[in-house]
Amino acid sequence: MPIDNLPFPEKQSVGYTLQASQWHQCPMLLDIDEMSELLIALEPFSMVQVSGVIALNESVLPREHFLECYRGYVSALKAGRFPDEAVIRGPFSSILTRDHDALYTVPLKTEGQCLIKVKRPVVQLQNHRLHYSSADGKFRSMVFGNESIFWGIQFSFPRLFQDERFQVFTVKEGDLFPNAALFKQIQLWLRHNTRATPFEVNGKRSFSPARLGNSCFSWINNHPQLSVKGVRVVS
Repeated sequence: MPIDNLPFPEKQSVGYTLQASQWHQCPMLLDIDEMSELLIALEPFSMVQVSGVIALNESVLPREHFLECYRGYVSALKAGRFPDEAVIRGPFSSILTRDHDALYTVPLKTEGQCLIKVKRPVVQLQNHRLHYSSADGKFRSMVFGNESIFWGIQFSFPRLFQDERFQVFTVKEGDLFPNAALFKQIQLWLRHNTRATPFEVNGKRSFSPARLGNSCFSWINNHPQLSVKGVRVVS
């Protein structure tokens, strides 16, 4: 696929990359159909792989491919198995954007490959994990390690952005930041279709800010990491 057919501007070398702070996070575990419904509700957008070296013809991630990876992830949890991290690593580290000028490509010497860099606010996806601390009885997001619990995806978006001229902007809805409206739609969908997760640990109730899709409550206690930690989700 020729570089000039990509939907993003091209640069010959890596230049400015996104400088942002005060990130809003939406961590969630959804059932398969719920994730599909969310992505449909967010259209139009592009899902783009931005981690590592990317083949030119694989930079835009088809929604169907992402959902197939997500299906495998959730199916494993339902069956009491650990998801295959090698399969989800790329798709779960992608970005969503309505603004193609927020990204640029850098072609590499190896034919057909490039780097994709972010220069303006986009919605970032991350493989989300939860960790329970017995010391204070709290769940915390994005704590990784052997004890952390697979818990879907975290969608993130910054509140502050510094451009290449060192000007600092508050990121809000409008023509300057098209992806702000995209993230707001995620927040609204989350509010109506998920709940803060009500855990019970060794007989004590504990809520997590990480959300759980309404359709997940019927199977969530099959999750392979809950029972071994004395944790269960209650209605």
